[in-house]
Order: sequence, then C-alpha cells, then structure tokens
Amino acid sequence: MLFRTLREVTDTTELTPTLVNSLIERIEVHNNDKSSGHCYVKVDIYFTAAGMIDIPTEQKILAIMEKIRKNPQDFHFVA
Repeated sequence: MLFRTLREVTDTTELTPTLVNSLIERIEVHNNDKSSGHCYVKVDIYFTAAGMIDIPTEQKILAIMEKIRKNPQDFHFVA
C-alpha cells in the first residue's frame, strides 16, 4: 500500500487531504506540557506501513554529532 501510494505521488506538487490520508495511519495529540515555562504539545504521527518514526530534537542531534566527532571509529555507517 505504501509503495503503491509513493509511486503514484512522485510528481506531486500539492499536499492534498487524500494524499495525507493515504500516507498517515493516525495522529495522536497528547496533553500540553508547561513544565519548562513554555507550552509544548507532543504529537505522534503513525505512518502507513512504517509505524511511528522518532524524529530527534535539535539537542539530541547535536549531542550525537559531538559523540561522532570525538570518536568516529565507534560509528559505522552503511548506505
């Protein structure tokens, strides 16, 4: 289902409700969090045939990049 949808939309220039509905299984919106003085709302998006994909925060990405810079031999990347 996912691959068929992706093949159909490779030249898409507009994100339509039909396209979004075919790519996303469900969206969960959690209660807001004001613990840090700012209001944050966690949103989980479950993609069709892929489940939920965890996208790291900017701080997590920077921390991982620093670990890689310090010890590049510990990380093996496969393309």
